Amino acid sequence: MLTSFYAWSVEHIKSVFEAKSEIDCLRALDETFSQRVEFTFNGTQLSRYSLQQVVLSMVQGSGFRLAVDWQNAVEVPKDPSNRNGILGGYYIIRNIRKELPGMSAPVLFERHKSVNVVIESELPDAHIDSRRIVKLALVATDSPMQQS
Repeated sequence: MLTSFYAWSVEHIKSVFEAKSEIDCLRALDETFSQRVEFTFNGTQLSRYSLQQVVLSMVQGSGFRLAVDWQNAVEVPKDPSNRNGILGGYYIIRNIRKELPGMSAPVLFERHKSVNVVIESELPDAHIDSRRIVKLALVATDSPMQQS
């Protein structure tokens, strides 16, 4: 039996957004999202290439200093071995740098994300964890980080 969809998602989403190089980020994207992923961002249908560009721009723009903080998740396996299923979750990505008009330095933001995903194994071999996100519906909004 494979790990839960929540554990898999925490590991994979952190590896995408907390990558320390472009190569690591691209590898994590390939290990997390199917090449045929159906992706909507705030209600707009986008391509996998667009998903990759959005992620790379955030990761690179942050200087590879993003931090992911999962808040909650609900998972529903479609089979007893956790090869296929659905996950809905909410997480925050912190340390996003944005240039704002009239500001001399970038401002730190955090992105609040609600996701609904379908995860499926891409290979028939039950001994290989070939799970990938095949459908992603994402709702996100940015807000300035609170200075502590």
